[in-house]
Amino acid sequence: MWLFLSCYFKREFYRFLVKTIYLLIVSQNAFALSGLSITADNISYEDALLTNAKVALDLTGSDVMIVQAQTLKYGNAKLDDAHITVDLKANTTMLVKAKHILANKMEAQNSTIYLDYRHNISQPSVTFYSDIKQADDALWSSLQINCLIPKKAKTEVWQCPGGLFNAARTRVPFSITLTPQPNSLQAEIIFTDANFSDESGLHAGEKLTGKVTLSAQLENSKTKVAKNVDDKIENKNDIWHWQGHFNWTSGELFWQPFYFGKAGNEFKIAGTYNAPQLNIEHADLKINEIGNMSATAELNTKTLQAKNIVVTAKDVDFAGLYNVVLKPMAEKSAFGNLKVSGRADWKFNVKDLQPMSFELNLRDANIEDLNGKFDLQNINAHIPWDYEQAKNIAISYSSGHLLKLPLGNTNLKAEINRYALTAPNLTLPILDGALEFQDISAAYLGQNWVWHLKMNLQPITMNEFSKALGWPEMKGKINGQIPLITYANKQLNMDGQMQFNMFNGMIAMRDLKIDDPLGVVPRLNASFSMRDIDLGDLTRTFNFGAIEGKLEGDIIDLRLDNWKPVRMDAIIQTMDGKHVKKISQRAVENITAFGGEGTAKALQRTFLRFFKEFNYEKIGLSCQLRLDICKMGGVESTSTGYVIVKGKGAPTVDVNGFTKYVSLSDLIARVKRITDGNTKMIVQ
Repeated sequence: MWLFLSCYFKREFYRFLVKTIYLLIVSQNAFALSGLSITADNISYEDALLTNAKVALDLTGSDVMIVQAQTLKYGNAKLDDAHITVDLKANTTMLVKAKHILANKMEAQNSTIYLDYRHNISQPSVTFYSDIKQADDALWSSLQINCLIPKKAKTEVWQCPGGLFNAARTRVPFSITLTPQPNSLQAEIIFTDANFSDESGLHAGEKLTGKVTLSAQLENSKTKVAKNVDDKIENKNDIWHWQGHFNWTSGELFWQPFYFGKAGNEFKIAGTYNAPQLNIEHADLKINEIGNMSATAELNTKTLQAKNIVVTAKDVDFAGLYNVVLKPMAEKSAFGNLKVSGRADWKFNVKDLQPMSFELNLRDANIEDLNGKFDLQNINAHIPWDYEQAKNIAISYSSGHLLKLPLGNTNLKAEINRYALTAPNLTLPILDGALEFQDISAAYLGQNWVWHLKMNLQPITMNEFSKALGWPEMKGKINGQIPLITYANKQLNMDGQMQFNMFNGMIAMRDLKIDDPLGVVPRLNASFSMRDIDLGDLTRTFNFGAIEGKLEGDIIDLRLDNWKPVRMDAIIQTMDGKHVKKISQRAVENITAFGGEGTAKALQRTFLRFFKEFNYEKIGLSCQLRLDICKMGGVESTSTGYVIVKGKGAPTVDVNGFTKYVSLSDLIARVKRITDGNTKMIVQ
């Protein structure tokens, strides 16, 4: 179509050919001629030029004129090996073929143009078929189109139905309505059941049906003429006022990373063009299931740089916004599998390729991680940002959970100053206690976040805490202090030692490091210590059977991949001292499950079955974990295994372990069976 619009085969050129032949034959006896042939180095007419041309006229009855030329130039279009056939008898048709055409950085080959001006048809037409491509492309496509030629071709409407564009992975049936006017142009393109994809698979459309309307109006240029040689000439470039409308009514579209599965999207845009400056005065986008967005922008078409971009969205659907826009960009993060709802507003401004301001407002929103890591309900948030001045952030939610820990009603406030965020303290209610954050400071440096903070854990009832995590029911309270925590280069580190007070003793964590904590597969490394844990409180909590004494232990080099243990060197044992050391018969039976197979049966076969508790000297168990396999050990080794409970005095009992290797998942399952239902263990 671009070839025909160049008008290098105007009706006037056809008339020039006919007029030339007529002038040549009227000077001869036409009745004595059977044909006529003319050759010329050059033939020119207005903007048309033929080189190495040959014109042949058959006057034997077929009345056909054939024009051949090495090249045919019209304006900035050039045809190589041009072949024109004019049927004068049909009054009249013209067939134009060319081996190669070049015009306005576009190429065509094996091209055919057919002009039909016969008097017995209702309206003249032009048909175009060719292989086409942009000059710098490697692959060819095909284009065919038929247009009805109006009487006033420069001003009246052109109707071009039945067009088809075909490429390796593209098929677009279309029709065009074109209205040329002096200094203006209007076009309407309707496409039906269009399909396309690219080689990379990043862009594709299927069964797309819609309409594109374009119009442009030229504002005449103004020039100040110099009165003398010292005056400067001021020129005002021509300004085009343009607008477009895209309406997509059916089909699916994927434009990586975005997928638009439902039609109903509409795009309106308008602005001015004053070379090289393109101003988008307003662009309105309606996205199905999301809402309306608008934008303005200033672009330099020569440098392809944006000077100023402002995008605004009001009262859009947060679920649609997440599914269509946000989720594809967060697919590989902790926010890539969410269920969301609510309403949202946002606005951002980019100037000279630098972000200048941003604002996001959420109303009655809900965010749930479908992987179960977190859930926030009834979120209301005001999150502004400005490059030039500090802004205050406010976020609140009514309830939720974080890693299964229930969260209470929360109000968070902070200040953001350019790329830095600070807050003296934030309180995160958890169950009947709270996690207090202090000395919060964060900054965005080198395209990564860095931050540090301190934390205090206000007392939380262990009963509810253990239930929330799916642990056996515990008693008492947990509280503690967490020293400075830093985050940089997607790695979280703890300086110092984190301590929790529970079971009348202390549990501490040190050397904490988490790689990519918000990523898809976070990795944790840490070591733990237990001191002065009251075994009576602990065993009663876990429904294990009574053991009196004090417990200590260490977990060295613990590593979790995606929160699952894959490595550690762990040992727990009773402490030496003059405190009471008693173990109940049921506790002995339960310890049997950890490798003391046969001990429980031995108790039932002897007089020891009449004793409810026994004295012990030492209790201990160790696990050297590599992937899912634990290498088990006890307080000392034996020829056949290891000792878990070493008895002392009377009555006394020893519990030996014989299973040296056991899977961690099986070991955890055994513990769960022990603590569930207060039932005795059955060891296979």
